[in-house]
Amino acid sequence: MSSEGPDGLGDEIAKARAARAEREAAKRRETRADEGNHSAGAYALRYGAEFGTSVFVGGFMGYWIDVFAGTKPWGLLIMGALGFAAGIRAIIRAYKELNARALKHTQELEAPEDGNKDG
Repeated sequence: MSSEGPDGLGDEIAKARAARAEREAAKRRETRADEGNHSAGAYALRYGAEFGTSVFVGGFMGYWIDVFAGTKPWGLLIMGALGFAAGIRAIIRAYKELNARALKHTQELEAPEDGNKDG
């Protein structure tokens, strides 16, 4: 049997809880650091790349539809328009994601309450 009494067990539990709290705090700090690393240029590059890629892929598919089906220029026009719409949709999705991340970040930075409920 161990010579530790109930006080020793309480100390071990307190140490384990403190270690767990420290690990969780470190994880939160890493997450915040990763979220804040993006510059405005990075977002502009992302939006431009998503939009440009969508239009290019739509136009490319339309061109090859025209080549094989002989529907020149309708395949290119229709698929280019669909690529344009997909690009707009991708930009809107990325913008919503950016706003949600910013809102989450600002809500986490609010001052904590002091616990005094007496008003």
